[in-house]
This record gives sequence, C-alpha cells and structure tokens, in this order.
Amino acid sequence: MNGFRLALAANTSLKQTPEGYFLLSRTPLRALRVNRALFNVLERIRDGADVAFTGETLRLLLGLVSKGYLEITSTPGPEAYPLVSIIVPVKDQPPDLADCLGSLQGLDWPPERREIIVVDDGSAPPISVPSGVRLLRQDVSLGPAACRNLGARQARGDIMAFLDADCLAGEGWLRELVPFFSAEGVGVVGGYVAGYYQDSFLDRYEETGSPLNMGKRLILESKGPSTFYVPTANLLVARPAFEAAGGFGEGRRVGEDVDLCWRLRALGYGLVYAPFGRVAHKHRKRLGRMLRRRAEYGTSEAGLYRAHRDKKKTFIVPVFAGLSFLTLALAVLLFSPYPLIPVPFFIGLDAWRRSAALRKAGLSLPFRRVIGPTLRSGLALFYFAFFHLVRYYLVLLLALGFLWHPVWAFAGLALAATSLVDFFVRKTALPYPVFLFFYLLEHLAYQAGVFLGCLKAGYFGSYRVSFRRGSS
Repeated sequence: MNGFRLALAANTSLKQTPEGYFLLSRTPLRALRVNRALFNVLERIRDGADVAFTGETLRLLLGLVSKGYLEITSTPGPEAYPLVSIIVPVKDQPPDLADCLGSLQGLDWPPERREIIVVDDGSAPPISVPSGVRLLRQDVSLGPAACRNLGARQARGDIMAFLDADCLAGEGWLRELVPFFSAEGVGVVGGYVAGYYQDSFLDRYEETGSPLNMGKRLILESKGPSTFYVPTANLLVARPAFEAAGGFGEGRRVGEDVDLCWRLRALGYGLVYAPFGRVAHKHRKRLGRMLRRRAEYGTSEAGLYRAHRDKKKTFIVPVFAGLSFLTLALAVLLFSPYPLIPVPFFIGLDAWRRSAALRKAGLSLPFRRVIGPTLRSGLALFYFAFFHLVRYYLVLLLALGFLWHPVWAFAGLALAATSLVDFFVRKTALPYPVFLFFYLLEHLAYQAGVFLGCLKAGYFGSYRVSFRRGSS
C-alpha cells in the first residue's frame, strides 16, 4: 500500500510541556499523553509529510482517528491486489440482483483479482446469472447466513466481500476498503451504506436514518464490552478471521452480522468501520415494510445478548454531568425550577476540575475556553441518556404518564431533544415535522420488537445497562 494521508483533526494540536508530549483536543476538551516516537510521527503528519503507514503503526493511528484526534484525508491505492471473493446471497430478487451484478462490473479492481459468487436461497423460479459469475444453489431456503457460509466455502479469495443483492457497489468499493487490512490485527472492515432511492419523504429519511448507515466517522474496536458491529450490506472479512470464527451463525435469520462481528472481536480481531467504499442500498419504500423490518431487528437483541453475556449497553457518566441530568429530570417531573439551582455550581466544578487537570499537564487554558467544552460534554450525556430512554422505554413512559402526568412532559423532552439533535446532525433533507413522524414510528417499532423478542426468548438481557464513571 502506498500510504494513507492523515491530518490532525480540527481543533486538535500537538503540545510539548515539561510533563511530556500531548495531543490536545479543544472540541471535546481532552488531552492524550503520547510517547516521543509517536509524537514525532504526529509532527510529520501535522506538517503534511507523505508517510506510508502499515502494521502496528497504522493500527495505532487508526485508533487516534477513531477517537477524533486525527482524520483521514485520502485512502491509498493498492500496490498489490489480493484476490477478493464477492459473495451475494439472493432470494427471489432477479431485478435487484441484475443491478447489483451490473455495478460490480464497474469496480476499479482488476477482474482477474476478483470472483463473484451468487448463492440462490431457494428462489422460485431459480435465479440465473451472466457468464463469469459463479452460481451456487440451495434447493430449500436456509437464510442469508447459510448462503454466505456456502459461498465462503467455495471461495478462493484472501478476502471475502459480502454484499446484499439489493445493494449497488460504487466504483471504489474494494479499492477504498481493502487497504485497512494492512493495519495489524484487523480482520473485518465495513464500509459506508447510502440510500439508493431519493424521491419520497421515506427515501430521504432512510438516506440518513437507516441502521445500515453507520455514519461518517471511522470506528475501530476489538475486544471489549461495546456493542459495535458493521452490517453485511457492506462487509469485508479476511479469510483467516472468517475461518477462525466458524463463519456466520446459521440459526439466525436476523442479526447474524452482529453475532459474527462480536465473535470476531472476542477472538481479538480488529473491526474497522470506514466511511469509504460506498454502496447504495435499495431500502424498503413502504412505511409498513420499513417498520416491520425495524421490529425484526429489535427481536434479534434477546438472542444476541444471551449468546454474548459480556455485551452491555455501557454509559460513561461524568459525575457532575450525571448530577445535572438528574436535577433536570427532577425539575421536569416536579414541574419546579428549584432542583435546577445547583446546576451552575455543577458546571463550574466540572470546568474547574478540567482546568486543574490541564494545568497539571502543563496545558493551561483560560477558564473561559473550558466552560464551552464542559457544557457540550454535559449536553452529550443528556443526548445519550435521552436517546436510550426513547429507544427502549418510550412506550413505558407514555403508559406511566396515565398514572403520573409529569412523565409525559419528561418523555416529550427526551423525544424533542434526541430528534432535534439527530435532525440537525444527520442533515436530513426533510421538514422537521416529517422527520419527527418517521423518527417516532421507527423507535416505537424497534422497542416493540425488542420487548416481544425478549418475551419470546424468556431472556431480558437487552435491558441490562452498565454505568462507568467518566473523567470528562
């Protein structure tokens, strides 16, 4: 590989003090101590040097990208092209499959270094494919996980690239994602999934709101309790990693991608989501079908959390921000402003603590430069707490409101706060009331699916939450 182009993220700088070497981010406000060798590398990145990174160094730098200290300005073009097996499961979707295969012909990846395998999951009539595409058939429908495993067993590639039949790959799909495997220990790479349709209100909502769209920030995870995964609509797996995990769990019709990613991470493989390698997904164009699919996603949670007992929804809660959230909740539920009286005191203490930590590292900032980031950090906690309540407990809150009306005000605040943040952050091309309509229905459908799935499985691990004290 000829090297990633990296740069310091906006509002991030390098600082050398008598206490050591630091990466200083002002939004959010935080300082990361680094060793001298890494500091020298970061200086070269800051100065725009063209440096090729691979192996352990690239893995470390991708971690800094994931944490928001660095950004990728361009991905490298391969110097050598590994053989990639593209595996596409399909059932009764001839027009979608034709579009998908047509997009694969436009890849800027050498034809001799890729193979395309279509696995027909008992379609009636059977699927046909053009010459140059391998076709495997299952006489009885066994689901997409079994299809992908069958394709993988027949594949010859060093990397297996999984793509859904209702997706169209962009020209740079493989070229932009394969280089991430040059980072040490990375066994799985997922790419950006955009919406294919752009006409209706629902199309525009799905463009930014689909759960297949993982956002525009690179994420790197390995072992640990986080629930991060990437969907099979755009998923590349190195052969050794796939074989070590034993492939997809064929007993799952939904959530098999989550299960595979969690098992690979448990084995120590790095999982990268990169907002590159774009594919376009043909989402469901009718509201009822979209909501049913969201509910189906929700039903998969019980089985996933039962199989992966180490996974929990984890909240990192800074003390003063947590106290501020509790006082806000109390003020709303009591319809009284008096519980909010200590909030400025909490904010001031939090800002003072941050200033003291920076001074200790020799990174003093004017107090006024600390207040803003402190407020943003607190509001971020508010958003994540409200989002969790809306995602999993909105129906319960609405029901409790019949017993105690102030709960409705609290639920309304949670819904308004999360929907407004997501509306502006996602930059959805919809009027806000239309966005809110889809947003509310989506959350209600998903949490209904979660509850019904837990009820059916007799396991309610989906509702387990872990709290960790945060330092910022």
